Amino acid sequence: MKKKNTAAAICFALAILTVIAVIVSVTLHRSVPTFTSPDSPSGNVPAQTKSRSANINIDKLAQDLSNLSKKEITADLLSNLDKEQLNSLKTAAEEGNYTDSLWHELTGYTLNSLIDKYITLASKDLGNNGKDEFTLGFTGDINFTETGYVMTHAKNMPNGVLDCIDETFQEEMRSADIMLVNNEFPYTNRGAPTPGKKYTFHANPEYVRYMVDLGVDLVSLANNHASDYGPESFEDTVSTLKNAGIPYVGAGMNYEEASRPVTFIINGYKVGYLACCGVESPIKTPVATEDSYGILGSYDNGRGMEEAIRKAKTTCDYVIAYPHWGIESTTSLTNAQLTNSKKWIDAGADAVVGGHPHILQGFEFYRGVPVIYSLGNFWFNTRYQPTGLLKLIIGRDGMKTVFVPGRQAGSETHYMADAAARRALYDELERYQPFNKVTIDDDGVITENN
Repeated sequence: MKKKNTAAAICFALAILTVIAVIVSVTLHRSVPTFTSPDSPSGNVPAQTKSRSANINIDKLAQDLSNLSKKEITADLLSNLDKEQLNSLKTAAEEGNYTDSLWHELTGYTLNSLIDKYITLASKDLGNNGKDEFTLGFTGDINFTETGYVMTHAKNMPNGVLDCIDETFQEEMRSADIMLVNNEFPYTNRGAPTPGKKYTFHANPEYVRYMVDLGVDLVSLANNHASDYGPESFEDTVSTLKNAGIPYVGAGMNYEEASRPVTFIINGYKVGYLACCGVESPIKTPVATEDSYGILGSYDNGRGMEEAIRKAKTTCDYVIAYPHWGIESTTSLTNAQLTNSKKWIDAGADAVVGGHPHILQGFEFYRGVPVIYSLGNFWFNTRYQPTGLLKLIIGRDGMKTVFVPGRQAGSETHYMADAAARRALYDELERYQPFNKVTIDDDGVITENN
């Protein structure tokens, strides 16, 4: 009996030791992570253990790569790469074959994105969409003001705003990897109309749900209606958007915030957005200062925006400028539009997409960079007029500019389904100032005339 008990005890102890060994083995295995590319479901790049690159002087490599890239590359950043990736970077540095594009080839992230992901932590990483390209979407003005405009119609529809923008446009908005619209009103139930201002808007904060439903990823507050109902309306707008998880650009509680880019990482590239406004005279919408809220103004001949673009370009792969400019209801361009667009491109903007005139204006390219002078109203008032959605499709071969045409009528916005009507609109847009600078094909692709 004693032998049986002893044997049973030994067997039990061996079983316990086996379980412990399995647990230790699994734990050790998990403690040595491997690189996960953006094509994987997680889209993350876990930290590597130092032992995997023990034969590489990480500190020296970081310094060499910093010198070559003109960016601050730290040993901590490199510790997130595996030995093979580090060896490739080391070889390229030693043999004089280094280019910044090597980072994306090796890791699926550009250097700007990796620095952001592990050092500055400034951007929302949207992961990888599984394609060789990604799409930035834009519309012009949207207005949820309570009465007298399109919300009067929407309130009588079963699904509100979603019954006023057709399925084609909704699909385009939701399928864009990053979708930006101009939020031409404050969300508030407080405050009073700005004295002496002809048109003032405000919308129930609950309506922000429509932005979410439409797939909006970012809104511009750099417009002349952002504070129509006083400082309370601006505060309520900011808090409403934050609570809905929608970032805003072109305005803030001070100049630093208003001039700061909103950035995203998509397919391993870092995209930054900036917005500004310069349309009121006299100015009735507060312009942000060092210690007061407001919009990023461009009343300084666009110098503030120029400086913001130049700064953003040092940390972003693509910088998008979204100005509120021009004169309402005319296709004639102002000198500020013609000069600032080029000034901002010279500073590093990869596209300039404008709004405010409430109608479509012309297109051109400067140094190969698209300038869309005005996208007009997308869903704003009761006028019968053409409208559209812009897509910037960015891939290995560069950026493709596409205009998706529509019409605002009867307080609704619909895709222009008739091919002849689309062609007539494209022909008209080609003739707008700055006059025959672009060609628009039957698919809405905009190219530069040589």
